[in-house]
Amino acid sequence: MADLDSNVSMSPGEEDAMMMQSSAASEGGNNKEPEGMEAEEEEVVPEPDFNQFDAKTLQQIVKQLRSRQGTAAEVEALLNRFDSTSTASSSSTAGEKKKDPGALDKAEVDAAAAQQYQEIRVGEEHLDGFEDVEDTTSDAAMTFLDRAKFVPIRLSYNERPYLRLIEGATAVSTYTDRVDSMLVTDKNGQLNPRLEQRKTGVLIKQMCATLCGMVVAQDYDKGQALLHDRDFAKYSHFLRAVFEIGRRYKILNPERMREAYGKMMYMLQDSNRSEIKELLDFSCVQEVRTVWDVLSQHERGVKLLSDPLLHVATMEISDRGRDRREVNLDIRRKNDAKKELQRKYATSTRRPQHGFGRFYRSTYEIQGDDDSKIGYHGDKDHLDEETIEQCVCSLGDHQTYLRFNREPCDRLLQFLREHFSPTEAGDDPALSLAISEGKSGARLNHSHERQFRFVLQSLLLWREVLAHMFQLWHFAEHDLLDPEHPYTLTHTGQGLHRVQPCRRVHQAMLRILEKVQKQVGVWIGSTQIHVGDHNVPNALMFIDKYAQVPRICSPIVLCLDKIPKLYDQNPKNKILIDGFGGVTRLQKLILADFFRHAFDGSGGDNFFDAGSCVDGRLTSAWNWCSQIERKEYFPIFLLGGFVGFDGDEGWDK
Repeated sequence: MADLDSNVSMSPGEEDAMMMQSSAASEGGNNKEPEGMEAEEEEVVPEPDFNQFDAKTLQQIVKQLRSRQGTAAEVEALLNRFDSTSTASSSSTAGEKKKDPGALDKAEVDAAAAQQYQEIRVGEEHLDGFEDVEDTTSDAAMTFLDRAKFVPIRLSYNERPYLRLIEGATAVSTYTDRVDSMLVTDKNGQLNPRLEQRKTGVLIKQMCATLCGMVVAQDYDKGQALLHDRDFAKYSHFLRAVFEIGRRYKILNPERMREAYGKMMYMLQDSNRSEIKELLDFSCVQEVRTVWDVLSQHERGVKLLSDPLLHVATMEISDRGRDRREVNLDIRRKNDAKKELQRKYATSTRRPQHGFGRFYRSTYEIQGDDDSKIGYHGDKDHLDEETIEQCVCSLGDHQTYLRFNREPCDRLLQFLREHFSPTEAGDDPALSLAISEGKSGARLNHSHERQFRFVLQSLLLWREVLAHMFQLWHFAEHDLLDPEHPYTLTHTGQGLHRVQPCRRVHQAMLRILEKVQKQVGVWIGSTQIHVGDHNVPNALMFIDKYAQVPRICSPIVLCLDKIPKLYDQNPKNKILIDGFGGVTRLQKLILADFFRHAFDGSGGDNFFDAGSCVDGRLTSAWNWCSQIERKEYFPIFLLGGFVGFDGDEGWDK
């Protein structure tokens, strides 16, 4: 069970299999012998054997025990006993045979099934007044001093050619195809030294080919010399900077470099291996440059981050429900705030032009000396207006990211509050949020009230993850590029993947989960976080998984917003929408179906891969997206311009 205070309550009726054994055990210890009779030898009743229950039976038992009054303590004791049984069983099995990282352990599946209907109480439940919950903005209490440390600095004009270089190099590279198709273990899972040496040779060959190609593309003569002498360390600053530019651009633009970013990160992951570092004589990895890295070089830059005007200079301007005059007024205020910050804190109007690696001299040339740097890294003696503008715009980019990625979750929370009651389903059965196992693919049994709470906390969790996505991205890259925790190439059931521990990401997710639990008061379902296992093999997959949240939510919100416009557009649309009961009822039907079956535990064949766990909720949402064309309201999506939950925008061309 979790460290938090847990109040696990279960419903009546289907407890027979487990409770009969429990009651027999308690009767055997509590009954006393009548006086005057010889004491018979006390019969020892064995502990319940939890291994005899499969996942589905355990899930049904827990579900039915939930609502029985006065059984919370007894049920919690049973679950604790089950947890200890599962742990002992799994540990003894691990001692006999090395566990395949991609294999599912029966104890893990059974434990996951038992947790699907638990309720963890961490405070007063916010059900009637939950509209105040989502208004607690995660970034409201965060100062710009804190934000600047994880917000990457926007690419300058002169860094763009290097971005095109890394995009082109990864586009034509077959690095991951060659390297990740080779296993280094035999059929029994034992390491084969011969296969390992062969793979290392292929890895080194592919790594050198990619790095040489980048240098040749930038400067043919120097690339030709590199092919001859293989002195990669001479261009270490150049290569590190190019990789850093690609990583920085990806964090600021999650829709871009989808294929290229994965290749690049896996290449950097391999470059941190000891044998590769020994060959290259340097590391290809350097920290992603942030706003703090630049402004902290000068004392005025640190003071700028505490100026109240920075809120105005970075604010996101929305035109929803506002006239043009109000929008223009906000734009003017924002521009004036930027100019005032430049006037107050700049020591010069332009950057100094001396030295290599600045914007005004030899920026595009490959430098071989140790002092060369691509881009501007700050100056302790100068803070110019151009640098201030770049840093302020970078902080503004973070605000824009929050608006376009977190706002869809906010809108769905708003729809949930406006169109559905927290406690009553209403008279229309089509608008009830209740789900039943086995019906329409659902794998959970929730009443309307319980499903309402389940959806609420899931959307709040997604919202919180998106609010901290930049921090999580930095943690994910640190986990991926951690040489002390190497990956293992493993068959996960979804192909070959690099399975790697992700301790930084896992700890960050635990803190986010704890925060949401305190907001909602009572957490419904499992608290299992899948990362570094066969479901989410590594931190790259974790980032990619939660980057899908706005791609799921945005098309739904856009469709709901366009329904009133479609209704007034032409008579044929009006007839179609009236067939669903009008504009409002159609919106409710779409929302009810999404809130039911995008959060019903579907998307997997067991409760470890899917269900009510933290990552299983997103799995269910993707499963709902894959079935959108079967919905009766799908023509409404098409009329609104829907092209898919993962359209062409952002794909590499």
